[in-house]
Amino acid sequence: MMAPKILNISIIAGQTPHPEAVFNDLCNRARGAVDASKWKLALNIIHVSDDLESIQIAESDTALVTLRAAPKGKVAGFCELLAGKPGPVGILGRLLQDNLESRSVARSLVRDKTHLKQLRGSAVVVSADPSAIRTVWGLRRQTGAHLVHGPIAMVHAINVLTGV
Repeated sequence: MMAPKILNISIIAGQTPHPEAVFNDLCNRARGAVDASKWKLALNIIHVSDDLESIQIAESDTALVTLRAAPKGKVAGFCELLAGKPGPVGILGRLLQDNLESRSVARSLVRDKTHLKQLRGSAVVVSADPSAIRTVWGLRRQTGAHLVHGPIAMVHAINVLTGV
């Protein structure tokens, strides 16, 4: 009998409201998409957050790393003020907030060379929330990995790689 091949999947998330639920959902979907007799999963989760909350992942095939988000500048307070306004000004403020958050997540990972190297070596890199999309697409010239957003695209990429 042949030993199972290893399939590295990396998941990146920023400040998602319920990170533990998001991570468990993505990991369970990845496990469900793989034939365990032929493939062994190695799931790596990178969570970038302002508050280093305690997240529990109890599976042996999953490694979780929490990084502190890069500090936000003076513009963040102004954007928060705009985001609370009604109408087009509020919309602009919320868009600017999303942009700043995605830049913060990207800066945090660029500074961490170890985890960046790990992402480049993955077969699939998944952004779990909109703030991680910039980081994932920033890898497009640095890796041959499937770069995707969300659970459905992740399962599709796994199916393509495993030949299902």
